[in-house]
Formats: sequence, structure tokens, C-alpha cells
Amino acid sequence: MPKATVTERKIADIIPRKLALIQRFRETADGRISSVYRARIWQPEIKRYAHLNLAARDEFDAREKAIERYSSLLNDIKNGRDVGFKHRNLQYYIDEFLKLQTQRGADGQITVKRVKVIEHHLASLIRFYEEEKKPKLDELTRLYENKWQDWRSKQKVKLTGKTLSARFRNNELNSHKMFFRWAERNRHLSRLPTIEGLKVKRTNEPFPTEFYQKLLRVSRENIQDATNFRIGWELMNYRYVILLMSGIGCRVAECKNLQWKDIDKRKTGIYLYLHGKDKERTIQIPERVYGHLMDLHKWKVSKVSNYKAEEYPHIFNTYKSPKASNHFAGGVRRRWMTEAGVPNPNDYELVCFRHRFITDALNGGAHSLTIANYCGTSQKMIENTYSGLVATQVYDLVFKNAPDDALSRNETPKWLENLVK
Repeated sequence: MPKATVTERKIADIIPRKLALIQRFRETADGRISSVYRARIWQPEIKRYAHLNLAARDEFDAREKAIERYSSLLNDIKNGRDVGFKHRNLQYYIDEFLKLQTQRGADGQITVKRVKVIEHHLASLIRFYEEEKKPKLDELTRLYENKWQDWRSKQKVKLTGKTLSARFRNNELNSHKMFFRWAERNRHLSRLPTIEGLKVKRTNEPFPTEFYQKLLRVSRENIQDATNFRIGWELMNYRYVILLMSGIGCRVAECKNLQWKDIDKRKTGIYLYLHGKDKERTIQIPERVYGHLMDLHKWKVSKVSNYKAEEYPHIFNTYKSPKASNHFAGGVRRRWMTEAGVPNPNDYELVCFRHRFITDALNGGAHSLTIANYCGTSQKMIENTYSGLVATQVYDLVFKNAPDDALSRNETPKWLENLVK
């Protein structure tokens, strides 16, 4: 289909070097011609023209409307906000914002998965925008500030019909704030919305010590009863992630990134190189924890022919794949905790085993600075986060260390030996 021909002519410089009146003509393939008057505005702060359509009857009317439009936008022009984008809908801005995030992902500033999460979070903002009859960005900011929390509180999870959790809504809110900050920096809006997140139940509850051995027993029995080998593989990964996090207080991301080559056995001890999203450190680990890792290695060697560190570099790899496990199923954790008799299993995320290690270490007399260095965080975070979870808050005292036999290594458990045979 032949394209229409578009031409323009400048009628007048209404305000020299600032405002001009333009008439645009559009001629279709069958000879029909239509025209529209436009205000062409120079924006000195951003060095760019803005072209705005005018609903005018004739040239005289167009001149008046051009002056009115220019006067109404004068403050925005002086402040460097691009008035040429005032007619853009929210999707346009979000697309531009996501282009930047995608580039950040490609440059390694954030993960590619994080980009997808941000995009998913912004979908709700688009729905809110549409229900509010597609306001301009500044008006959307005001509506968001006054109505968002109430509007979102009425939404449900599509698959389950459950109410959205406070944690999810806060994560979503953070992505929205990222977008609004980007829009303000690029002068697409004049101010940021002021909105507070929801109160979330404390997430640093350590896993209850009295249920820990029961949990390990349940996990062991579940692995022994597994008839599907692929499922058994993932269950073994999950069990040994729990053992590792409880043993050295590492993060989930550090478990996922952990490779066999990161284990370094020296004359002075056994060391482990840990690296998460943007932190890395090398720590000494007890023989007990090293033994857990070697037990997992022994089991995997027995189940996969030619299981070699060069071909399967990640310790917690997916079944018959060199890739690390993407996630550790929360359903498994909750089932194990339920069978172990843990009250309210939903209250405990996988990170609770890191918190268990830290609180046990503090209760055992370890100095908060020592724990902070070992666990890859700050002393201030340790003291602020765990002050209510330890038996003593006197952090400047160092008590006796854990007994040596608590860190010693025994032989491989018999149940695991039977699985390896």
C-alpha cells in the first residue's frame, strides 16, 4: 500500500528562536489532502525542538493557541523537561526505561533476571495507569501517591487467588520508584511520589535449634524414599545447601555460585572461596563442613558416570548439567519443616539457616566484628539486625570459642554410604 506524503511549511516565527507556527500537510495515495497546525518550540536546556499539534480552525486561531500552549509550558521548558513527550503514554516511557535496564544487564551492572523482574513489576503500574484513564505522568505521580496502596491491596495472585504479600508489594514498589526516579532525572516529570512501603514480618528469624536434627532426619528419609532420580538429585542439593548455610552462614547466592575449585585444602586448614552478586571472600571452614561437601561429591560421582569437576564445575548443579541450580524449591523446604513439626513453616525462608549460624555464633561468644567479616557483611548490620535474637547484647566481649569436637569431622553417615553403593 503506497505511503502518504507529508510536507511542512513554516507560517511564522511567533517568538523568534523560541516559538514558530508550522502547518503540516498529508497527501494520501488517492490525492486527498489534510492539514494540521503545529507549534514548534525550541527547548534551550535540552537542545531539542518540541512539535505540538494544535486543534485550530484557521491560522489566526492557531497563532492564539500556539501562544497559549507555549505560556502553559514555559515553566517546564525553563526546568529542562521535554514538553515534546507530554503526549506520550506510559508504555513509551517504560519501554525507554527498560532499554536502559536491559543495557545495564548486558553490562553486568544488574542481572538479566533482575531486568525481567523489573519488567514484571511495572505491568501493575500500567494497569493502574489504564484504570485511572491514562493521565499524564505528573498526574499519575499524584494519583499513585494517593491511591496506589489502596488499589493494589485489592488485587489477588492470578494463579492462586491469594492476597499479595507485603514483601512482594514492597519489591514491586521499589521497581516503581526506580522508574519514577529515572523519569525525574530525564525531566519527564516534575516530582517523585512520596509513598512508604508496607511493614513486613521480620525475616531474620533463625531456624529453631530444637527442630534442626528433626529436619535433617526428614530430609534424609525423603531422599532415601525418592523413586525419581532427578527429584532425588535436587533433594540432595537442597539438603546440603541447608547443611552448608547452617555450617558457615553463607548466602543462598553464594551456594549457587559455589564451584568445586573454590575448595582449597592447605596445610593450615581448609578454605572456601565464596562469591555472591557483588561480594567475595575466602574463609576457613571446619572439617565437618568440608566433609559434607565431600559426601555430596561422593554421592554424585556414584550416580553419574564420569562426574568430573571440569565438566560439572558447580557443586549444586542441576541433574546431568554443568549449570548451577537456578532455585531451590520452597515447597520442599515447607514440606520438610512441616514433617519435622516446625510451627508456621511459611515464616522461614532458606536464609533462616544463615541466621541460625550467626545467632548461634553470637550466643557462643563470638565478636560481632568477627562474625561480620566471616559472613561477608558489616558489624553495624550484625548488631542492628541480631540484637534482639541473642542471649547477650554485650558485643564488645569475647567469650570462649566453640569446643573443638563440635567442628571435628566424623566418617560418612551410614545412610549415605548405602546410597552410594
